[in-house]
Amino acid sequence: MIRGLYTSAAGMLTNLLRHETIVHNLSNVRTIGYKADRATVEDFPSLLLTEVRGGRTKFEIGQAGTGVSLASLKTDFTSGPLKLTDNPLDFAIADEGFFRIQTQEGIRYTRDGRFHRDIDGRLITANGYLVLGENGPINLPDGALTVTPQGEVFVNNAQIDRLTLARFDDKDNIIKDGQTTFAARDGDPELMQSQEIHIYQGYLEESNLDSAQAVTEMMSVLRAYQASQRLVQFQDQINGQAVNEIGRV
Repeated sequence: MIRGLYTSAAGMLTNLLRHETIVHNLSNVRTIGYKADRATVEDFPSLLLTEVRGGRTKFEIGQAGTGVSLASLKTDFTSGPLKLTDNPLDFAIADEGFFRIQTQEGIRYTRDGRFHRDIDGRLITANGYLVLGENGPINLPDGALTVTPQGEVFVNNAQIDRLTLARFDDKDNIIKDGQTTFAARDGDPELMQSQEIHIYQGYLEESNLDSAQAVTEMMSVLRAYQASQRLVQFQDQINGQAVNEIGRV
């Protein structure tokens, strides 16, 4: 009976964490360059025994309890839809790649292409971070700005720099460092060649979250949470009856 309580409580906790992930995604459905998180669930015995026994997944029935647990939280790096803005300082990346930006903590990576020109003529992000090109931070003199699909930066028809994009072949090497900012977990990512780059000037990449699918998933998670909650109440009722029966003996 106690095992049943643990199983139901584990289900409640797991679905609560899944619900929090979905709510966080939905709160960023309008965030430019946002990449949704996906919570994956695994049955608790497999997860526990894999960790404890160094990868051994075979075990006898009855060796562990039942239930589920949150196995991992992964980011979905699929591209979001592009939105036309006609702002020459807005940029979107088609397919793969990340803009390289300089922060106080070091180089970071983003798909949020809402750039600006600061009072010193430097190209910066919406959060004030320096946008990096081949020659370091990009400095924009006064004049008409044009950026080619390959990232070549022209001012008044004279090339001054080129936007550099980074590519992570192993997506497990990327960790979130903010709403739309990422860091490399281990080592530096590969810099993309100019022929591999596809940048759209005057566009922004919207969140890749499918809001309708997220709402449907949230309703399913809530129903699963409520089912586990009812099981906890049922198990508690059975335990109470058992205690009363023992007291009469």
